[in-house]
Amino acid sequence: MHKGIGADHAKFSPVATASYRLMPTITITKPILGPDAEKFARCFPEGVIGLAKVTKKEAAQPGSGYEGHAGEQKAVVVDPMRDTVSRECLRHAEFERKVKLGRRRDHFIFAIESTGQWDSDELFLEAVKHLKSKCKTMEQHVINMTR
Repeated sequence: MHKGIGADHAKFSPVATASYRLMPTITITKPILGPDAEKFARCFPEGVIGLAKVTKKEAAQPGSGYEGHAGEQKAVVVDPMRDTVSRECLRHAEFERKVKLGRRRDHFIFAIESTGQWDSDELFLEAVKHLKSKCKTMEQHVINMTR
């Protein structure tokens, strides 16, 4: 089947939505243990925060904040990409100064939805080809201007 472009005919327009967001960062600055760890995990979408047991090695390390808590559950960051940046955990006083939320300025998460005949991965590759073509055309114009 022939795949055209929107400039040829409206039926070839993929009618896509493209968006991006910055990669969320979650830094646990002080240990969050026991029932607080479970409550902390519920503040985020599933899969963002996990629970792990405090090891004997961590509990034996002076100044770690885990002293005497061997075997207890602690909150750990599993997959910050799944975070929706709701900032729900900041509403709870028990998590104040225990967590820092932010965004990485050099890591973007792109989402492309397609409702047309093109799959979103094909749509992205075609868009990159089109952008390259436009850059080469612009480069030629700049070269011609300097002559």
